[in-house]
Amino acid sequence: MKKIFLIMLLGAVVFASCNDAWNDHYDDTAGGSSTGGVEEEVLDISLREFFEKNTEYNDFYNWLKEDKVDELFDRDHYMTVWAVKNDVFARDHNFGDKDSLARIYHVNYLSFPKNTLKDGLRIKAINDIYLQVNIRGNEDNGNVININNKATVLDSYQTQNGVIYILDQLLEPRMNLYDFLYSLDDDYSIIRDSIFAKNRELFDRENSTPIGVDKTGNTIYDSIFYVDNPLFEKVKFNSQFEQFTAFLPSNQIISECFEKLNSQYALMGQTFTQKDTVLAMTWIKEAMFHKGEITDFSTQDIKSAFDRIWRTTVQSVDQSDPVELSNGLLYKVTDLKIPNNVIISRIKSLVHYYEYLSEEDKAELYTIKGNVNANGESTLPVMSVLDATPAPAILPNYVVFHVSSVEDYKEEFSVEFTPLERYVEDGIYKARVMMVPPGEYDFYMGFHAQAHPFVNVYFNEDLLQSNIQASLSTPWNYDRVNETDRDLNGSAGINKWNGLGGKIGTIMIDGEDMSTFKVKVEFSKLNAIGDPKRIRIYHWALKPTANNY
Repeated sequence: MKKIFLIMLLGAVVFASCNDAWNDHYDDTAGGSSTGGVEEEVLDISLREFFEKNTEYNDFYNWLKEDKVDELFDRDHYMTVWAVKNDVFARDHNFGDKDSLARIYHVNYLSFPKNTLKDGLRIKAINDIYLQVNIRGNEDNGNVININNKATVLDSYQTQNGVIYILDQLLEPRMNLYDFLYSLDDDYSIIRDSIFAKNRELFDRENSTPIGVDKTGNTIYDSIFYVDNPLFEKVKFNSQFEQFTAFLPSNQIISECFEKLNSQYALMGQTFTQKDTVLAMTWIKEAMFHKGEITDFSTQDIKSAFDRIWRTTVQSVDQSDPVELSNGLLYKVTDLKIPNNVIISRIKSLVHYYEYLSEEDKAELYTIKGNVNANGESTLPVMSVLDATPAPAILPNYVVFHVSSVEDYKEEFSVEFTPLERYVEDGIYKARVMMVPPGEYDFYMGFHAQAHPFVNVYFNEDLLQSNIQASLSTPWNYDRVNETDRDLNGSAGINKWNGLGGKIGTIMIDGEDMSTFKVKVEFSKLNAIGDPKRIRIYHWALKPTANNY
């Protein structure tokens, strides 16, 4: 017979009144102010006799009887009962399908006289759900005892086999965070199923009882199993001895988040893939769990149990109505964004996509100065097909945007371009302006380095770096350095290509919506006497910084 550690059925667990482990637990967690105010009356009667003699508690007492909770009063152990009068019961009794759960939330094993109650003390009801004692005020003006920060203790009685506290309202049963998430309806199925898809039921050999041996000599156990989840490695949100905060997104919120990502990717000339979906869902799960109870959202960046940053100026939750749980708080998310530095590894494009523009767009999006021949005549840019790439199946050759000038030309010699993304329409390559999310990025470029002149690079008219010696193959030759395929995969058998290139500087793209930008590469000086005066640009790349949320 299997015994699963879920909500215990009544009568399945028997606690002795001298249970040292529980007494030690309560003593250790009791801290803060002790109680005052409400006087506790000592009665020479039992719990059952109290309820049978005091008819003003009949409705509450009869409610307990419906699930035979009252039978616990006759056992040889002490208890604490949280009761209400008939008028309060009539007003508050509306638990619906949680009625049975609510009954046993009002009773716990062990006796907790008033002088043992401390602010912050958590008491385990017989349904394994905790209630919390909150004490307000001070010894001088009389403390007020609240339960779960809601119900107030009005009276207190010590009986022969336990304590009775009279409350001004029934207690809403609090669920454990694990159970709450597990029981979510289909409006939250995306996050619910993602969290619990990797649940494993494991055999607890240590707590299972051997009951015999089978024919092959293997021990047969009266088996106990427990649930494990990979998230428990960082946040055991099923624990009753820790407090957590969770930010819960509904299917609608997640779908809206992914719709924005799809639109964002399309404007970057990319596709939001299944791999991106998995990456985004991993971030959502790891960003939603926090240790401790969060009630102050004035801090901009809150770090989750997985070291994910939840930025309160970007993400949004309903702070007005948190769900109070037996082991923490839960807030419902009202707006969700996957941070740029999480979902975007890089944004990259080749400058030769110029060739796929219409003549009108070429003139509008590319500005070329000083591209003259020996006769002083303007020359057209050339898309030069140069070296074969290390990945011919993907890109047969490196193609660079090439412009040239003459050595004695003294005016500005430069290329200014708007970033492009290439696409296919009716089987034909075309190009259009690329848009990127706002934020901070590291900006990289690559050239055909051989004998390339020194250059200055501007981003949106701001000088990023001057006198770059682009003739150095490391890091400027094409895209063969910085996070190449070999770097990312850690294998010497993979060619070094498709990297970021050489870092020019850190830039900021302003605004709230997707934006574009301009880059200018300006001739500075020749690499060596006799070298050709030319600009050969291969690519540019943006990599979000840690500040790009």
